[in-house]
Amino acid sequence: MISSDKNNILKKVISSMKEKSSWVIVCHENPDGDTIGCGLALYSLAIRLGKKVSIVGKDPFPDRYQFIPYSDQYLQCLDISDNKINDLIICVDISNESRAIKGIEKLTKLGSLTINIDHHGDNTKYCSLNLIVPEASATAEIITDIFIDGDFGMMDNEATALYVALSTDNGNFRFSSTTAYSHICASYLLYAGAQQSEIDDFVNQNLTMLTLKLWGKAFSRTEILANGKAALFWLREEDIKSAGANLSAVDGLVNKLMRIKGVNIAVLLCELDGTNKLSIRTRSPYSAREIASVFGGGGHIQAAGAKVDGDFSKVLLKLRAELEKQCV
Repeated sequence: MISSDKNNILKKVISSMKEKSSWVIVCHENPDGDTIGCGLALYSLAIRLGKKVSIVGKDPFPDRYQFIPYSDQYLQCLDISDNKINDLIICVDISNESRAIKGIEKLTKLGSLTINIDHHGDNTKYCSLNLIVPEASATAEIITDIFIDGDFGMMDNEATALYVALSTDNGNFRFSSTTAYSHICASYLLYAGAQQSEIDDFVNQNLTMLTLKLWGKAFSRTEILANGKAALFWLREEDIKSAGANLSAVDGLVNKLMRIKGVNIAVLLCELDGTNKLSIRTRSPYSAREIASVFGGGGHIQAAGAKVDGDFSKVLLKLRAELEKQCV
């Protein structure tokens, strides 16, 4: 639920959406269900409102979300600097500009209206209008409020997209970020036409054998550290490429380690395209954001990540040491 002190920003966001005739919706790198679901719901809304609209991101569209309507309209794009100044740029679920697309800062300085809609507590507020609600379990909660407060109504495909966004980002309502309002939003989306069982089949019951074998390779390397309080596993670039996969194949995999009895910190380290990606999950009193910050990353208190250049083996050694240090 958007607090009263942010109502003015919410109203400006809604009025801008109604006034602007051309939208560009931006998803974050290595797109997850929240950025994709929110982006596609807004894309559908723009079509209904008669807007010219595009949805873009710098990484490929994840296979597991191809069932969401309008997924075929997603364009992989590295730079939007040449977009028209009168376009409305909407960044969804993107905590900082480096996770978005090149050109947002330039367009903002040139006078484009850029909107940042997000729920990350470490959001850098890089747009001209920033609607940041850290209390939300997913950006989907904020987008749902926009649909309701804007009196836009909601089509069943939009409800589907937003339910995907909501349920994937709060771990199917298991994460501690889940609130009573998360369930209120879910109820609204189900009432609007989202089919929970079908969504679960597409998102969670649709593994390929190659992906399953890739997961198995990661599990075979599981390390338990800090007297059982931390766990990590890892994948090298050749593991991922030999499976014909990309990082979307391991989306959510790190959550599996949190099921180990006694584990309060879980980390997946993946090497791909010359960089090392950390996915971190924690339970109280440990902070995933604090661990990620050691490696130049950020995110939520209990779900965060980082990208680290350099030698994989050295990053792995540093990670082991940091996990031991965190649990002292």
